[in-house]
Amino acid sequence: MVRSEPSAADRHLLRILERNGLKLSPYRLERWRTAGLIPRLGPHTLMRSGDSKIHTPATAVLVAGLATCAPLCRTHGDLALLAFFNEVPVPPDAVRETLAKAYFPQHAEAREQENVHLQRIPVEHRGEHGPEYDWAEAAAASDMDDYEAAVRQMRDNLRRRRDLATASRTELDGRVRGVLIWLNMPALPVHDNEFMADLRAAMAFSGPPVNSRAAWLLAAVCHSQQLAKRSETCARERLENLLAVTDEELGALREQVRESLDAMWFMASEGRSRHFPLETSAHARLAGRMLAEWTTARQAYPSGSRPAQVLVDSLHSLWSLCSTDTVGEGRAAFERRTQPPHRAP
Repeated sequence: MVRSEPSAADRHLLRILERNGLKLSPYRLERWRTAGLIPRLGPHTLMRSGDSKIHTPATAVLVAGLATCAPLCRTHGDLALLAFFNEVPVPPDAVRETLAKAYFPQHAEAREQENVHLQRIPVEHRGEHGPEYDWAEAAAASDMDDYEAAVRQMRDNLRRRRDLATASRTELDGRVRGVLIWLNMPALPVHDNEFMADLRAAMAFSGPPVNSRAAWLLAAVCHSQQLAKRSETCARERLENLLAVTDEELGALREQVRESLDAMWFMASEGRSRHFPLETSAHARLAGRMLAEWTTARQAYPSGSRPAQVLVDSLHSLWSLCSTDTVGEGRAAFERRTQPPHRAP
């Protein structure tokens, strides 16, 4: 394939990047342009400098940001997401397209995984407690596979109970699975004393947070859905919600997702880390899926809700439910040791 010579504006831009330690080939610059990561050459992207036309400062900032993130990415999609979540001004259309590609295959895969677990429920038991229970059982099975650290913490916490001190791994896993089934149901059976005793022990809210935060995080994510207005959605509706996000909203949603990741990371890291290091393409895909999910999920919560606050409110709700018949620290003390710090402005 014959490659055309770079324009004078592109050559000028590449020289500026090289002077700042960012070496970029004209071919890669053109590939980014073809992929929609940088705008096409035109009156709105060029400015006059003496007798020549050069790229606007906005384009230079965009290309410099992409060049900084590029060594960490293998695909244009990964580059678009990693740059976007690191506040590089990637064109909104490219961001929306990449968000859809990051979210929908993974969403379909998760639903298929749950369906596989659903089919493993013996036929004679399906529908015994209603279809919602069947799906909750399938979701719990997926959680058991996907969140090993949280399951291990719940199992260890349950073993601290005197009557379960010598319980087998199989029995403890069964109790963890029971906790997760009801966390995936529309509501918790708060009047079931046996279940609430298991939930209280698995969460270990009365003790120090060491070795329990991953369990808290998984439970809070599940319980937050129980606090929301439940409704059925389809892939088409979710795509429409994502595409309807305005350019201005994208920036606000990015900050909300970063805030939520910080809250989750603070919890999962046992309080050791305040901010989630969004520095890899895998992390960018995770953040992208969260953003795409929130464009639909936010409709189930009061207007203005932020995902980080939803998570923390869910954790506090669980603490309240697990503390109704115990004497311990008050809500204010619990909040002080569990509330993640706000992101710096």
